[in-house]
Amino acid sequence: MCLSASTQGLKADFSASEAMMPYYEQGWDSVDEFNTWTYTSSSSSTWHRGNASKPFSTIDPNSQSSMVLFYGNGQYEVATSPAIKIRPDSQLEFYCYASGVYLVWGAWKLYAIVDGNSTLLIDQFTWAQEKGYDGPSWEKFTVDLADFAGKQVQFSFVYQGDYGEDEAIDGFKIKQANNSEDATINIKEGESVHFLDKSSGNVTLWNWTFEGGTPSSSTEQNPVVTYDKAGRYGVTLTVGDGSEAATITREAYVTVSGEAPIAAVGMPEGAYLSPWVMMFVPTNVPLTFKDASTGNPSQWSWTIAGATPNTSDEQNPTVTYTTEGSYGIRLEVANDIGSNVFETVGNAIQAGGEQEIWNISPEETTDLTMIEMGWYGNYAGTNWLGMGEFAEHFDAPLVDATISKVNIYFGKVTAESADADIPVKIVAAGEDGMPGEILGSTSLKASELAYDPNTVNATEFIFDTPVEVKAGTEFFAMVGPFPNKDGDDIAILLCRREEGEKCTAYHFVYDEDGNYNYLDTGKWYKNVDDPLSLTIAPVLKYSVLDGISTSSATKQAVSHTYYNIAGMASDKPFQGVNIVVTRYSDGSHTATKVFR
Repeated sequence: MCLSASTQGLKADFSASEAMMPYYEQGWDSVDEFNTWTYTSSSSSTWHRGNASKPFSTIDPNSQSSMVLFYGNGQYEVATSPAIKIRPDSQLEFYCYASGVYLVWGAWKLYAIVDGNSTLLIDQFTWAQEKGYDGPSWEKFTVDLADFAGKQVQFSFVYQGDYGEDEAIDGFKIKQANNSEDATINIKEGESVHFLDKSSGNVTLWNWTFEGGTPSSSTEQNPVVTYDKAGRYGVTLTVGDGSEAATITREAYVTVSGEAPIAAVGMPEGAYLSPWVMMFVPTNVPLTFKDASTGNPSQWSWTIAGATPNTSDEQNPTVTYTTEGSYGIRLEVANDIGSNVFETVGNAIQAGGEQEIWNISPEETTDLTMIEMGWYGNYAGTNWLGMGEFAEHFDAPLVDATISKVNIYFGKVTAESADADIPVKIVAAGEDGMPGEILGSTSLKASELAYDPNTVNATEFIFDTPVEVKAGTEFFAMVGPFPNKDGDDIAILLCRREEGEKCTAYHFVYDEDGNYNYLDTGKWYKNVDDPLSLTIAPVLKYSVLDGISTSSATKQAVSHTYYNIAGMASDKPFQGVNIVVTRYSDGSHTATKVFR
């Protein structure tokens, strides 16, 4: 419904860039609808009707099926629309569901075909690289069709590759801008609307009100508003010229569609990431698990093995582990559209005991790299830029702890200066947040650094006496300086991130005199210009508190299960990084990381 009030010479009116009316739709929901397109194939696995692991009905409740393709060998699979007359001010919209891991091996390209001539509209692999897409999730694509107005156009998805990705495509629509009074907007949760002032008269003032939007009001002429929650929302615009005002309200102008949530567990404050388990936490300390799910869930069902309480329907439950051990966790989330489950194997959370810790998530372990700076050497290694020590920052433990050694994963260990000492220290954070008091130190010769390209192999810097770290004390694991004579080429592996993302790496830069000679003084810097985390991993042990119980029963291994980085399970190792879960006769289990 549109309600408006005008005054002489002044009329309020508005539209939005997203106000579109579909005039061609394809959902692949029936055999007849599917067969309006043509399909060619070079293999037995080609485009067909089916559903993704997350059906498109989570986006459009009326969806019955999608156009899907299972990856295979030597594929060249083409799906082509009939010819469609493109109207002025048109836009193409569709959704795709795929993971992003193996798109380098197989992906689709979308072409527009006019009179036999093809124009590339989207390259899925390039899109994924630019977006940093991992998936899998339903992602919406839009293409401006202004260049094709008035032409007969066929649209063609061409999938080519060897053992790439499963694909699903749905919600294919061609829409035309609709500026009529009864126009409406349909978007997904989290999307934005670009409002356009269409008022007439000598307008100098704008006052917008947006139900359900962020921001909820604006005085801009053409504001952009984001809608995060499903519903139907009205928009009001009042305009003025300094003496008169006019108002228009479009009720239920914006319809925001929700989707089933995706369950995800956020780490409690005080938990550590680890190369070997999902997270490492102390016992006998209250911990609040965080719901990190997407899709606006309204219901939560937690099962937290080994904790008290071990079930909860709160969004962010607080629990306590009283017994050392390795435990699983399960979170089911739901809203009015659907539900989803996150569940881990039993080695997900280690409570108490000793474990290797670092600042790199499981998803990031496949992207470890080095920063090689040409003639200037390496970041976090041998260099000729006056960078001495390098340090990795760690949050404070919730209880007193000790560190028996620091494991460092090197990518290069060539050392002409074989007898050079490589110091490693545990250092408390100072009041300025930079490395301060030394809590413990050790060292190895450069010739003792370990590296094996075929396996995960850490260099162990062992302390003569475990280093004590008090509860509440932030600390650093520091290494260096490294030798930098001709022939020295040492570098630590690291996880590099995008600008503004998490950074836990620091470096010390020496001062120079007037002749560019390095002095003994210098300054610590956080590497915020190139956010990253170093593969420096202290082995931390929580102090034993009253109430902890551990099992000392004799046990024998009875089975081994291998899990890859995506969580798939097998009784045989996967290529690459594996977590091996060994189950014992007493019902307990352990997890070990191996590389194939």
